[in-house]
Amino acid sequence: MNIQGQNNQITFAFPDREICCLNTEDTRISQLLEMSDISIIGNDNRVLLRFDSEESAEELLTGGGFLLIVKGNNNRVDMGAVIVRHSPILGMTGLKLIIGQLPGLGAGVSRTADGCTVTIGNRVVINGVTLYLQEDGSHVSIGDDSQLSWGVDIWCTDAHTITNLDGIPINYAESIEIGRHVWIGKDVKIGKNVRIADNSIVGWGSIVTKRFNEPNVIIAGIPAKIVKHGINWDRKCINKYIKGI
Repeated sequence: MNIQGQNNQITFAFPDREICCLNTEDTRISQLLEMSDISIIGNDNRVLLRFDSEESAEELLTGGGFLLIVKGNNNRVDMGAVIVRHSPILGMTGLKLIIGQLPGLGAGVSRTADGCTVTIGNRVVINGVTLYLQEDGSHVSIGDDSQLSWGVDIWCTDAHTITNLDGIPINYAESIEIGRHVWIGKDVKIGKNVRIADNSIVGWGSIVTKRFNEPNVIIAGIPAKIVKHGINWDRKCINKYIKGI
């Protein structure tokens, strides 16, 4: 854990209580936070992490699959009770959620982001996702019951500026919206200002660069387009689904 700045807040929400972690007298919660890979540098940032139990909090925070970095001011992270998987054998890297500074850029690179919001719903399964915001005031949301495979990049920024010939920026990042019950396949890349509607699927290796407002579709390709309408999906494998197990 690395917390620097003023008026920052990290809250753990359990079914029966909420704990403001930076001034709690709960020894176990303090230890979990200290062992976590959470870094906040800036002022007035708010992080709310929801858990079904203290055991699920321990699994997320100490299991090696969760990284949260916030560098900037007035940012908000609201994450529901999620399942984050970490498996070096399969290449599942869990969740890396970064606002502002991207790690490993060197001492000469300093980037911050202010006023950003990340909202992740409940029962979201995350196997290997890097979620990155760098533009002030941008936001990312992922709806309940979604499932994200591994090798997935969700970048609400281009990291550099594209201008017209008059030098005016033309690639502002505002938002990425992933609806409820969306399945994101392996090695998918999702860029700025994208929307994926409810009950949809994004196929392996796709690059999504625009808004898809129609629900219940399969999106696939480079760049991604709708390849099938009128679908839905279930987490169970076909054998179990057919048998009703």
